[in-house]
Amino acid sequence: MTHEEQLCFWINIHNALVMHAFLAYGIHDKRLKSTDMILKAAYNVGGESVNAQTIQNSILGCQSHRPSLWVRTLFTPAKRSLAGSTARHPYALHHSEPVAHFALSTGTFSDPVRLYTAKKIHHQLERARTEFIQANVAVKKQALLLPKVLHYYAKDAALELRHLVELVCESTSETQRKEMAQLQHRLRKRIDKCVEWLPYKSNFRYVVHRDLAE
Repeated sequence: MTHEEQLCFWINIHNALVMHAFLAYGIHDKRLKSTDMILKAAYNVGGESVNAQTIQNSILGCQSHRPSLWVRTLFTPAKRSLAGSTARHPYALHHSEPVAHFALSTGTFSDPVRLYTAKKIHHQLERARTEFIQANVAVKKQALLLPKVLHYYAKDAALELRHLVELVCESTSETQRKEMAQLQHRLRKRIDKCVEWLPYKSNFRYVVHRDLAE
């Protein structure tokens, strides 16, 4: 497959796997402490067992969003093999795609669910990033409030804080730009003092994108 086809495939597989896991095992289920139950939250793809954590970290090259303990338990095997832990995953993309952060759903408050297509994958991911920023960025008491997912994205994309803020400003709606106008001078002078990171919302909630609802 082409890079775009692989990227699309693994994002859709990740999101399907997560939804499947919740349907199969439920929420806050004590049985999840069983290794057998945990390992079932994985798919066999070409003879390789992959779970959500593997897809995020080893295939797409995105660091995890650090969800709550019960979500990590659902998707992360209790035991990891030390042998070959630094080896490149056989399905790893040729280069990482930090923008995939905005496409990966873990069934939490912060993550919308939608389907992606290979021909439009880059446009769809940019749109997902823009919509995420518009829905989650806010200005309050002379501070720019940024969701923690943007921190993980910036780290994976090697973006400095000032470049991330520039991206946020370019992606916000007209109303948000007006709210941010009063911050422009402070952002140029002391950007690190103007940005506050919002905690990741790990509450369980599935938000289905309107494209899927139609």
